[in-house]
Amino acid sequence: MLDDIRNHDAHPTPEELAWMDTDPLKGATRALVMVGVSLMIGMGASFILVPDEVPAPVLTALSAPAP
Repeated sequence: MLDDIRNHDAHPTPEELAWMDTDPLKGATRALVMVGVSLMIGMGASFILVPDEVPAPVLTALSAPAP
């Protein structure tokens, strides 16, 4: 393989050591926090942009007598 950067040396490079030392739980926690923040921003923006009044067709459908 031409793109294989790993050699047969038993001692990992500093870059490989950095990848091996990463904590997957810490990375998953950061990802979940970012997802939560983006959901809060999206929900907040959608509530701000929703009109407060109810459209007329909905009012007539709600106020119509039941058959």
